Amino acid sequence: MHAIDTLITLADVRGRLDLRCQFQGDWALDHEQEADGVAPYHIVLAGQCQVELSDGRRLKLVAGDILVLPDGMSHLLISPGPRVPASRPQLETGGLLTVQRFGHGAEPDLLCGRFLYQRHSMLFSALPDYLLISTQALDACDPLPALVALLRSEADANRPGGQFMVNALTSALFTLVLRAHLQQSPQSEGSLALLGDKRLGRAWQAMLDDPAHEWTVDALAERASMSRATFVRAFGKLSGSSPWTLLTQVRMQMAYGLLSRSQSGLSDIAAQVGYQSQAAFSKVFKDTYGMAPGQLRRRLDSRES
Repeated sequence: MHAIDTLITLADVRGRLDLRCQFQGDWALDHEQEADGVAPYHIVLAGQCQVELSDGRRLKLVAGDILVLPDGMSHLLISPGPRVPASRPQLETGGLLTVQRFGHGAEPDLLCGRFLYQRHSMLFSALPDYLLISTQALDACDPLPALVALLRSEADANRPGGQFMVNALTSALFTLVLRAHLQQSPQSEGSLALLGDKRLGRAWQAMLDDPAHEWTVDALAERASMSRATFVRAFGKLSGSSPWTLLTQVRMQMAYGLLSRSQSGLSDIAAQVGYQSQAAFSKVFKDTYGMAPGQLRRRLDSRES
């Protein structure tokens, strides 16, 4: 499995398409900071608008643009014209998606939703505070514009199974947006930057393929065709972390997923993620997530009941 596939799987990324936004005139729509594990996105189908981030930065969005905010940053969607106070749009229900309206026009026309992911995700923490992808700048064979067109078609048609379809498509949407981001903005540091390094990438891929293995510095350095000292220095400089820090994060995310989706006992899960001692595993897990593994499982079970 490619490293990106593993990181997406560990993050347990799911997508939702929530709203159609059709605005006209001068308007402003406020979006509060999202909870941990929620990344809002906006797809501009037609027209243009601006986004003001919480730190004052402004982004211009035009037709074909997709904006994702990995850490759920608060932001303001605003019209291109004079600045006006934020207000509440009119809501129209009855179709597949609730439609938010200012005025009676349809420019800009947006699809808005959320990506849901496991909090403390390595993948999302390695991303910048926003991803802005122009589908018009992609290669003609890139599938992202076609996926957006299919999302729009399903949202417009309101056919049986439409909600399931658009949510399934938005999960694929995240992968294509991430792929486009990595192509357009190669990473210079962090865990994603390791993927672009021919030698360090081999060691990182090995850890992702088998996080429960008892890795040693010598074994990882051998994978990277480096000396022990050179490997440790190069890995830390590029990723900003030691191999053991990243390996622990992978193991804890894997454990979170097993606690969420399996009925395996805690000792079995500890062994599956590379810990011979359940007590050692529980300590690291609590240090990471702020609660013991059993406590997390009970909380997750109570939400589903």
